[in-house]
Amino acid sequence: MEFSFKKKSYHSLFSWYTLTFIVVAFFVYGAYYLSGHSLIWQIDGSQQHLPLLISYRKALIEFFQHPFAGITTWSWKYGLGSDTFQIYSYYTIGDIFAYLTLLFPASKIIFAYQVMIILRMYFAGLSFAYFAKHLRLQNSTIIVGAMIYIFNAYLLYANVAQPFFTTAFIIFPLVILGIERILQGKSAFYLTFVFSWMFINNFYFAFILGLGGIIYLILRVLFNYRKRLDYWVTFKKLSFASLTSLLISAGLLLPEILAVQSSTRAGSLFANGLKTYPIYYYLALPSQLINGGNRDFYFWSALGFSSIAFFGVCFILLKYKRYPLLASTFILSFIMLLFPQFGALFNGMMSPSNRWTLMLCLPLSLAVSELLEKLPTLSDRTMKYLAYLTFAYITVVGINYYFQNSEKLFIPIIFLLVFLGMLFWIRYGKSIHPYRLANGLIIANIVLNAIYFETPYNGGFANEMLPNGAYEKLLKNRYGGLDDDIAPSNTFRVSTISNNFFLAKDFKMYNTLNEKLHGLSSYYSLQNQYLGDFSRNMQNIQYETNVPLREFDDRAILLNFLGVKHLFAQLNQPNDNKIPYGYHLSQSTRLIHDVNQKASKNQQMRRYTTNYAFPLMYWQNKVITAKQIQSLSVTQKERLLSQGVLMTKKDATGLKRLDIKNDTVEVPFKLISDRGNIVDPSNLQNSDKNETYRIVLNLEELKRTKQLPKNSELHVEINDIKYTPFSFKKQIQFEEKNQADDLTKGLLASNDRLAYYKYFRYHVLKGSPDMSYNITVNSKLGAETIAQPRQSKTSFFKIVNNGTMNLGQFKTLPDSLKLTLSKMGTYNFKIKVYAQPFTSDYQRDVKQIQKHAVKNLSFKQNGVSGDITTDQLGVITSSIPYSKGWKLYVDGKKVPLYRTNQAFVGFKLASGKHHINLVYQIPGLKLGLTLSVIGIILLIFSWMLQFKKRISI
Repeated sequence: MEFSFKKKSYHSLFSWYTLTFIVVAFFVYGAYYLSGHSLIWQIDGSQQHLPLLISYRKALIEFFQHPFAGITTWSWKYGLGSDTFQIYSYYTIGDIFAYLTLLFPASKIIFAYQVMIILRMYFAGLSFAYFAKHLRLQNSTIIVGAMIYIFNAYLLYANVAQPFFTTAFIIFPLVILGIERILQGKSAFYLTFVFSWMFINNFYFAFILGLGGIIYLILRVLFNYRKRLDYWVTFKKLSFASLTSLLISAGLLLPEILAVQSSTRAGSLFANGLKTYPIYYYLALPSQLINGGNRDFYFWSALGFSSIAFFGVCFILLKYKRYPLLASTFILSFIMLLFPQFGALFNGMMSPSNRWTLMLCLPLSLAVSELLEKLPTLSDRTMKYLAYLTFAYITVVGINYYFQNSEKLFIPIIFLLVFLGMLFWIRYGKSIHPYRLANGLIIANIVLNAIYFETPYNGGFANEMLPNGAYEKLLKNRYGGLDDDIAPSNTFRVSTISNNFFLAKDFKMYNTLNEKLHGLSSYYSLQNQYLGDFSRNMQNIQYETNVPLREFDDRAILLNFLGVKHLFAQLNQPNDNKIPYGYHLSQSTRLIHDVNQKASKNQQMRRYTTNYAFPLMYWQNKVITAKQIQSLSVTQKERLLSQGVLMTKKDATGLKRLDIKNDTVEVPFKLISDRGNIVDPSNLQNSDKNETYRIVLNLEELKRTKQLPKNSELHVEINDIKYTPFSFKKQIQFEEKNQADDLTKGLLASNDRLAYYKYFRYHVLKGSPDMSYNITVNSKLGAETIAQPRQSKTSFFKIVNNGTMNLGQFKTLPDSLKLTLSKMGTYNFKIKVYAQPFTSDYQRDVKQIQKHAVKNLSFKQNGVSGDITTDQLGVITSSIPYSKGWKLYVDGKKVPLYRTNQAFVGFKLASGKHHINLVYQIPGLKLGLTLSVIGIILLIFSWMLQFKKRISI
């Protein structure tokens, strides 16, 4: 495999590629159009990529119209507020396709977003074609290779779900070309340009592609340049390209790296604690190669190519002496796919996500092109081996069918046999136009894979797309018009009742998509680390790395503290009666009666409003230290948010300590199995997944001690959770026993052999035994769950060993609660039940806080200012997320900031009348821009030197 950098014509290649792309794209994207779907994924597409693109485009236009007004460094509309760079950097700032949307009017931005999806795919294939042309391949085989490169399971999913993934497919072939140019003694400027684009585009994929480039460099030198390379000159050129591109991109890259380090992603468990993958992963891996309609991306091992790919890989391995680079790449990739540590390495030392497989698409597509080029000259021995390997492969895949019996493999297996016949026909037959036959069959395979992948039948991907016009409808009617009379303001937030706001099947709305109203929940890849710490410390069971708060489980005091003034809920959806204390019905839509007169199916949207929301910034005269609260429960700590400010002992120097008097009531209880036994939660063995438990509250004891509260929020706190699953063998034994004891399906329904196979297959596919579990507690107002996710959840994996569940507000406490365990095994946990009464004391505390709010708040592009008058030394605290980018000026003088209540901006303030000015500066931006200027100057200076040398020669 030799590269040639002689001048060549690309016109014919690009023309035929464009025509072929149009034909294939018609079927790929036509499947969405014909079924009435847009190219907007209902998860990330509608909640991150498109709204951020709209917002960023608007910000760009405002900047162009008023270039001297500065940029917005802090936005209040992303959750509680966020560094704009932290939000935009991951998706939009470095994406060149985002800037192309400026060519479209604002009214067509949703259309432009979808056009960019297709345009990215086009350029990804074009990049491959440009790359492959340097290998002296025929245009026909290059075009087929380009189709395989872009229309595979990885990109059929990612190009719509995560559009910016596609750009990595554009860049990677150019990175390889840039390295190859240097190895052949050519200029480093080409690689400098590509590296700069790679770093600016997205730091995450820059890391992946950078590692891929290093691996390519090592293998290429080892197999091809080991004896003829000028190592010193090559090292200088590679160093120049790397260093200069890092400097040029530093204006974006440095703040982005700092944003990652201060985000909730920092400190993740390496490889999610896995040493090997679950059995089902290894069983499914062989079939993944040709399963182009596959969407089961176990640990993001997203392969799924045209079935011809199998023969391409086999051909390269059989001819490894001729193709040592490609052969070693396939062998190395196979080894890397076997161990989760490699996935974690390429994923930034975090979860074992094999997104690096995007780079495998390049050598695999090249392998197919090389196979087609050399097919007429293959030896009889090679053809025989290809036949043997095909039937061996089908046998391996067939064994896996007993576990997964997926009909998705039908088309790939059929085409595998068709391609085997085609190879023999072209090799031994007398076909006049052999490549037309091959290209036609390959494109037909790709198209059928895409149709099977996307069409909305049998769970096709189109089911996860928003219908045409749905996003526009969502923007206009997010809250059913109940937000129309709410005046825009940055001083409060809104939220929905947890797990209640139903908009469509499997559609969860994590962002408001409303510039007027700022939601409590936010869903972005980079979230404030301190905010995540606060959420976890308050044992928020809804916490996720990308969604740190959600609705905070409807806990009234926390909602008040975070400034949530309005709550939206839908009738007859989960938790529709779980309305937090102090929120009263303020408006509702027209009640829509069910046509069959079933009240449980009536529809209505409701808005609840409270007068107890805390101000954005306010003064407190009492502080609390960690030592004071270390023995308190989470519910008790939550109550203290209205009484004082939590600070470190050092920061609290000179301030009054709060004399803690808590009105939280611990409720005595017994945990009883539905079999009638009292259960010890410190050693609870669950051998029947159908067994449930009751938390029986001892209300009589509270009556005797005159502690029985009324109008209370009921919390179940579970701590120190340790779950040990039964062994694989033991789980199946218990499953069989439970089925044998269950006669509800009839005396003759028992089939021991089938039962064993069924449970054996079930636990293999579930990866048993694994550490995941659910602990669910039900009350009459709703159900809440503490969930330990599987290690296969990659980025959404977390270690869960505690949680506080809010079961709702009760005028009178219930007699019992229902507790359910999702899996068999041994559970060890500590459980306590607390009632938090809402008395006049709490109302007084809130009114006092509201009285001491910072007045005359003025919001700017880079912060907020306001006025306050105090009569003694105290602390200004807030619900503004803390960041090192904040700078504080009181009466024009810079004053130190503190992190209060674990996660929020705060500072000491002496008595008197003061003007406060909080200013936000994006961390690392000034230094990064300075380095970028140095990098550009270095590049220009180097180019001028080289140009001068050429003239002198």
